[in-house]
Amino acid sequence: MLVPSALTWIFSSLQASPGFAMVGAVVGEYLGATRGLGYVISQAEGTFDTTGVFAGMTVLAIVVVVASAGVTRLERYLLRWKA
Repeated sequence: MLVPSALTWIFSSLQASPGFAMVGAVVGEYLGATRGLGYVISQAEGTFDTTGVFAGMTVLAIVVVVASAGVTRLERYLLRWKA
């Protein structure tokens, strides 16, 4: 009985988590990777390619929105018993 009542708290935390996790991963790649989205943004910044920087940030935003939508759909599915 504790898990169903705790799901609301779990999903409220999960709503913020995908965005922070993705931004953290990209910042890590930005600082010290040799491939990945952060690396692409870093290289575009180094060559003054504004379009490349904004394209990388747009891809990051789209991935975060899709991940957040997935968490929302999962929440609606698992909490369909709640009004």
